[in-house]
Amino acid sequence: MSTDSRLNDSVDPEETLGDLLTYAELLKTPQLARLYIYVLRNGPVAIETVKEDLDIPHSTAYKYVGELEEMGILTRHEDQTPTQIAVDPIRLTLETEHGEVVATPVLVAAIGQQLDSEDIRVFVDRQGIPKLAAALHYTLRVMNGELTQRTATNKLDVHPVEGMTVITALQEIIEAASGYDPYLEPAK
Repeated sequence: MSTDSRLNDSVDPEETLGDLLTYAELLKTPQLARLYIYVLRNGPVAIETVKEDLDIPHSTAYKYVGELEEMGILTRHEDQTPTQIAVDPIRLTLETEHGEVVATPVLVAAIGQQLDSEDIRVFVDRQGIPKLAAALHYTLRVMNGELTQRTATNKLDVHPVEGMTVITALQEIIEAASGYDPYLEPAK
């Protein structure tokens, strides 16, 4: 083992892997992602309000609240009546052989949006979550004036109509996320 592959003393491998697993769970569970974003956007908020606004059953709401709490990103404020919940905005940076990847709440919002947007759902069904993350990256670049939608679609390597449709849907998600994602930065 070379010294280059050893962890820096300031790195906490447990926390780092915990963050990765948290993001993985949010990315593979649209309902959980949707609840996380709702609480991030509106919190602190009562669980009853979450249930009503998202139209989810009592047991499901408490299950997902419990999961977010176990992940360490949700806090219950039981000193208030009714109990209020709040989440922390999370940010994950991965250094890979393909470059650095930064995942912020806007990606989680795109995953959760599968439940409300047929355009996002169909794109994920056909292309997968990694391609959705790439589409989000290119959409940010389109919004920054660095790329046209056509160029972004070509970079995604999807049918032009499918690419432009998902980019349009993601632009709405990004615009909304600018109000609650403190890490949302223009693409470089």
